[in-house]
Amino acid sequence: MKSGAVSAIKSALVPAGTRPRKVAFGLYKGLTFDLDLRCESQLYLGLWERETYRSIQQAVGRFVWAIDVGAGSGELCIRLLRTAATGPIFAFEPQASRVAVLRHNAALNHCADDSRLIIVDKLAGTTTADDSLAIDDLPIDLLRRGFLKVDVDGAEMLVLEGARKVLSQGDVDVLVETHSAALERQCIEFLSHCRYRCAVIPNAWWRRLIPEQRPIEHNRWLWATRSAA
Repeated sequence: MKSGAVSAIKSALVPAGTRPRKVAFGLYKGLTFDLDLRCESQLYLGLWERETYRSIQQAVGRFVWAIDVGAGSGELCIRLLRTAATGPIFAFEPQASRVAVLRHNAALNHCADDSRLIIVDKLAGTTTADDSLAIDDLPIDLLRRGFLKVDVDGAEMLVLEGARKVLSQGDVDVLVETHSAALERQCIEFLSHCRYRCAVIPNAWWRRLIPEQRPIEHNRWLWATRSAA
């Protein structure tokens, strides 16, 4: 069947347009986001980045503060706001258009005014400047357990290097999406040096059938937890 015919069938079966929809399954079940089911059906069905759900659930049960680097439309940080965490939840998102969607999604879930949510419209980098902020410069209580998620399309090491103090002195659950085999090795080496146990999260077998349409060949997650002293 030609691609044009397939597209026509999909358009007929899937409602067109972006509008608020309540997620039906998975980690984000019950939350409402602006979704276009023609391209965001995996989030609606609980399949988007599903490989990370188990790790996130582990972190949810024990973090006090959290940092979502590459927050995008805000799905994760909004999910984290539904926990009993008392500390801040920093959402790093430098793109103004995505920040607008994040704020809208927060409002849809009645947490736009939650004082724990701190939106940082800058890059997470190695230094603090006009357009970047090092995680080490955030007001974080390193005596309390944290959660760091990094999804920055190739700048993983810049984020981690800017969080060296937080990672070395704190107790943090770390979830990093790596975008090349070399970056994966570098992240593992860096986190291991900071005394973290690292494990690669394998992509689900069904990604061969239902891919996430990533633009690069290597795309998988790394999970790291603090090693026992």
